[in-house]
Amino acid sequence: MCFKDTIHGMVKLMVLFRAGLQSPQYDEGYNDFLMKLERLPGLCRKAISTVYGGPGGRMPFGTVVEAYFESRAALEAALTSPAGVEAGQTLVSFAGPDAVILFADVMEETFNSHDAASGQG
Repeated sequence: MCFKDTIHGMVKLMVLFRAGLQSPQYDEGYNDFLMKLERLPGLCRKAISTVYGGPGGRMPFGTVVEAYFESRAALEAALTSPAGVEAGQTLVSFAGPDAVILFADVMEETFNSHDAASGQG
C-alpha cells in the first residue's frame, strides 16, 4: 500500500517542462515519455499538473510531472532499470534542456475539507 492520510518517507521525481514547447513532435515525445514512465518498477503514483500561472502572472514552466516512490532506493532502482533508462532517453530526446528534473523527499497530508474549513483538522 502506498498511501495513507499522512505520507512520510516517500520520494518523488519531478519533471518541470518549460512553457510554450508544444508542437506535433513535442506532443508525440511527451506522450511516449508518459507511457514509459508508467512502466517504472516501484511507481506508486503519477501526477500531471498543467501550470496556468502564479503570483507574478505567466510562469516559465507549463507542465509538471510527478512520479512517487516508496523510498530513495526504490527511485534509484527505477531510474537505473531498463524501463527507467528508456524513459530518460526519451525525455532527453524530445525535451533536452527544456525539462528540469528534481528529486524530493515527500511529507504529504490530506485533509477532510469540512474539518479544514472548521479548523478541526
